[in-house]
Amino acid sequence: MNHVTVAELGAEHLDEMTRLLTMYRTRDAKHEDHLTKECRHALERLLQFPNAFGLLARFDSHAAGFLTYNWGFSTSKGLPIMRIQDLFTAPLYRRLGVGSALLRRAAALAEEWGAGRMQLETDLDNAPARSLYAAEGFEWIAQKIVYMYPMQGWNS
Repeated sequence: MNHVTVAELGAEHLDEMTRLLTMYRTRDAKHEDHLTKECRHALERLLQFPNAFGLLARFDSHAAGFLTYNWGFSTSKGLPIMRIQDLFTAPLYRRLGVGSALLRRAAALAEEWGAGRMQLETDLDNAPARSLYAAEGFEWIAQKIVYMYPMQGWNS
């Protein structure tokens, strides 16, 4: 029977996560050596960053997807905020419950920490992601606009 398990990301998952992050960055299964090294280095930095975390999903025993998140704080509500940075499911495992399992585990963590909300961003044309988020209870806040201030590493 096929099933999804989710584990908190640790150093023991670096090889699997590097393959997934490289796939995410290239949007296909090509693994260019320089990109693979860059992805591994990014994950090593994530593991060392005190406020960033990750989850790894397996479909049966195969690394199938990941979610990364960090914590913020709502001053007006006086509560933590979970900010989901990335959510990715490898093409072979899409529409099999991997993304849902990752979001549900993240929601359980947010609840454990007493978060006031979870939030994430996606491109307007990413219909599959938007459909998943709506199915998992996320609401699109149409009156919000995202601004970013480019700094070092913005386009690298």
